[in-house]
Amino acid sequence: MFIGLDFGTTNSALAVAPAHGPSRLLPVRHANELLPTFRSILYFDEEERDANGRPHAFAGPAAMDAYLERGAEGRLVQSVKSWLANPNFTSTSIFNSRFTLENLVGFIVARMIDAGEEGEALAGKMASSPVVVGRPARFVRNSLGTPDSEHDELAVSRLREALYAIRIPDVHFEFEPVAAAHAYEASLDTDELVLIGDFGGGTSDFCLLHVGPGMRKLKERGETIVGVSGVGLAGDAFDARLIEHCVAPRLGKGTSYRSGGKVLPVPSWPYDTMRRWHELSLINTRKTRRMLEEIGRTADAADEVEALSRLIAEERGFALYRAVEAAKVALSSADEARLRFDLAPVGIDARVTRAEFDQWIAPELAEIATCVDRLFEETGTAPERVDRVFLTGGTSFIPAVRALFASRFGAEKLAGGGELTSVATGLALAARQRFGD
Repeated sequence: MFIGLDFGTTNSALAVAPAHGPSRLLPVRHANELLPTFRSILYFDEEERDANGRPHAFAGPAAMDAYLERGAEGRLVQSVKSWLANPNFTSTSIFNSRFTLENLVGFIVARMIDAGEEGEALAGKMASSPVVVGRPARFVRNSLGTPDSEHDELAVSRLREALYAIRIPDVHFEFEPVAAAHAYEASLDTDELVLIGDFGGGTSDFCLLHVGPGMRKLKERGETIVGVSGVGLAGDAFDARLIEHCVAPRLGKGTSYRSGGKVLPVPSWPYDTMRRWHELSLINTRKTRRMLEEIGRTADAADEVEALSRLIAEERGFALYRAVEAAKVALSSADEARLRFDLAPVGIDARVTRAEFDQWIAPELAEIATCVDRLFEETGTAPERVDRVFLTGGTSFIPAVRALFASRFGAEKLAGGGELTSVATGLALAARQRFGD
């Protein structure tokens, strides 16, 4: 049995491959239901403690249930992967207990293994066998858009350390778009030059490589890879545009308050943080709450500022994300959608058209297009040589994203499938290719 682990910003998954034949996902069980993926979130409850007296960490769907039931009574932690390359984030204090970033990663992966139907046997196998783990083509890109190898290496080393701490010692990394290529390749009977586009929660990664029957006997795929590239934006960046245009204006952004006889603008930084909704918990401090309370007393939009304060104090960031995500998903199949979210005394009910959304995300689409164009320029490859463009990840469903690739390569060359799971199943196939007989 060969094992692949996809640790994602939003969702994680495990897959295995036998000595021969297709790979398969290892679903997780929750509330008598089998789920293909495991939400990459944690929820800590101050009242529930482990054997060492530290707050208990719920993970995945159990964390979602605990958060929806208890809300601000606990602490929600999400998008952990997005911090791996940040040297300034080493640990966090949760109810007077300190947890390193590696601890948080370990909690998610360990709980996912435990929740699987083959949990105990799988844990033993992962402790004694090589495990192929996905990684973005670029964890971080600097302001010039060029690879930042120092922070990239930091992210890889921290992920390796986190897995070692939960008894996964033999870790081997594979680019996530290359893993998706393994999944796509399983259906081929002829060799192709393929562009893989893997859209995660925090990064969009691209790989140009040769796939097909002629490549399956290779132990390493390095010689088949023409080039890789990536950009540090994807699903979260598109969510941020909806928050910026539909949510923030209903929570007091752009309004004023009075202080010391002066009319002042409501500070913009809480709204900037809101765009990265997973960071809202970091500003849930006494200082922030006191500031918003004082502003609210003289604010032109007092109800809106109060709603913003509630969003932060009650740890409603994840609930907001779900509402935003629902609207984004709806726009993938409809010409318009409604973004609804209740933050009494304010109710958000915004109508969004696909044309508006496409206009809002135009800067992100331009960055993605530039990244793809740069890949072809750097490799000296003519786009018309590409046989197929395989798009995976939730963001690949957005019509404007698909249109971008259709305009460059032709709609007839676009392919997809297993958009949320192809990386995991491909990692298992990569493990078999590397370590099989």
